[in-house]
Amino acid sequence: MRNLLFAAAFVLLVHNISAQAKNYDLRLLSKFSEKELKEMQYQNPETLSYWNFYVANAFQVVDLPNEKSNAHEIKGNVQIQNINLINIFDLHYLPLAKDYQYYRIEGTNKLLVILSEEQIKEKFEKTSK
Repeated sequence: MRNLLFAAAFVLLVHNISAQAKNYDLRLLSKFSEKELKEMQYQNPETLSYWNFYVANAFQVVDLPNEKSNAHEIKGNVQIQNINLINIFDLHYLPLAKDYQYYRIEGTNKLLVILSEEQIKEKFEKTSK
């Protein structure tokens, strides 16, 4: 009986540790090492929360309106294999301070919109409250 209780407690402990160990979006591994993310998790969880939010919300995919298909605001084309699995860090686009950026997604009638730093931070603050 004692061994059974010990084994159950051990399994629960290992499960809790592994659940806490990956408290970040795996897309962050394109920017940070696993060690950096673990340190951030314990030393500065607010920063980790921001980066988790950022990697999921720094962009939008929207339909390309016909009247905008040749608009000068579109900075170029981008190849994205799966628009449901976008990693902003792998695209190497950085948000501008106050301006949105628009890229036509090749082979689709969609636009990748990179939000401004200002907009990302504002949205993060709203969700953090």
